[in-house]
Amino acid sequence: MNKKIYYNNKILEFPESETQSSQNQTIKIYDEENKQTLKIIIDDFLDQTNQNSFQILNYDFETTLAFLKNNFSFIEAAGGFIEKENQYLFIHRLGKWDLPKGKLEKGEAIENAAIRECEEECGVTNLKITKKLSSTFHIYPYKKGFAIKQTYWFYMITNHAEILKPQIEENIDEARWFSENELKITVLNDTYLTIKDVIIEALDPMNTDKLKI
Repeated sequence: MNKKIYYNNKILEFPESETQSSQNQTIKIYDEENKQTLKIIIDDFLDQTNQNSFQILNYDFETTLAFLKNNFSFIEAAGGFIEKENQYLFIHRLGKWDLPKGKLEKGEAIENAAIRECEEECGVTNLKITKKLSSTFHIYPYKKGFAIKQTYWFYMITNHAEILKPQIEENIDEARWFSENELKITVLNDTYLTIKDVIIEALDPMNTDKLKI
């Protein structure tokens, strides 16, 4: 499970014990008696003037997630990491390499939504889900406040042989297959933190420690 919450280029992490922090990471210790409440920590994390990622000690991921769902708009989305003969499908949207994904429609099954969004955004067909990947959680400004979005990810395979068709109306200007080596050189250096973690899990599921990258 990917126990991270993302906001812009920052990450909120929940280690079991304090780990070595980088220059751009702050340790936050939940302490109700000293008024270091979860709300204060979250407000500090969302402060645009603070560019640091946070580690929260003495508090767990699930309780924090429940707090965010109760206080922010909660949006669900689904998408796919798609393979065809050791080639991997990515889209280029708003200047970044990304994976196809989109919001669930009312009453729609998560797996159906993931396949539908991939088909719509890439023009890819014959998709088959082979396994479920970890969800990602992303905070972003929404209306007059914030939303917390949970994106359900699936590993998919296809034998699609036609030309890909990027969905221009969704600001996608390219849909492209990458070899693993090309992916590591090009995509990982020009994508979002959330997408980077999905890639790392999909390509090396036995080494989830790499999610700390």
